[in-house]
Amino acid sequence: MDRANYEILEHGDIPEVKVLVAGFPGLGLIGGIASEQLINTLSLEQVASISCEEFPPTAVIFDGIPRRPVRIFAGQGFLLVKSDMVIPSHLANSLAKEIIDWSVEKDIEEVIIFDGIPEAEEGTEDTHIWGVISTHSAASHAEKLDIDIIKRGAISGISSSLLLYAHENKVEAVAMLAEGSQNMPDPRAAAALLDKFADYMDLDINTSALIESAEELESEYARLVEQTQKAQNDMDLKSAQPPLYG
Repeated sequence: MDRANYEILEHGDIPEVKVLVAGFPGLGLIGGIASEQLINTLSLEQVASISCEEFPPTAVIFDGIPRRPVRIFAGQGFLLVKSDMVIPSHLANSLAKEIIDWSVEKDIEEVIIFDGIPEAEEGTEDTHIWGVISTHSAASHAEKLDIDIIKRGAISGISSSLLLYAHENKVEAVAMLAEGSQNMPDPRAAAALLDKFADYMDLDINTSALIESAEELESEYARLVEQTQKAQNDMDLKSAQPPLYG
């Protein structure tokens, strides 16, 4: 377990809701793209951000103003944790623990995780959404989401850490895993994921615009994540260099 120190910077009162959504850029950047579309379509407002000295030194710019890359939004009856950077693997466990602990503190009863898994068959038109649950009692949420639970297998990254810590804290969590491309951003898979989420939460989410602007979004979001990944690689390179004088 890494010993990174985190601080959740709340920018005001956090609304009392029972659902927290987590979307991080994993395979196909599906979780990140879906989260971005939620913010834009539902006009979610930023209510907090997460600070950590181990994060790459990166700020994302919106309307000329710098923001931390990991932020928390609120609106439409849920909270959303969203990242504009790929979380370094050595921080996945500790960040997931921080998020789940904060969720418990805020009386969150249900966590929904957006992510992707490799396509079973390349070139298929329909995107299949799979589910992994933190507890047996969370199976009812997966059933309402109309997703098939993976009985056996393995997942990795921060989604797996969120599920594990949710399980250990008896928090009902469901990971929605859309089959998508391993080699490029996949907004179409994100749209399929959001369609099921919209039905589940009784929300009106514009996914047709997501598909129409797929090429533009693919390049823009990929560039953003590439920049933060480069910052992390630069940090790793510097830490690996021996001092000139010892």
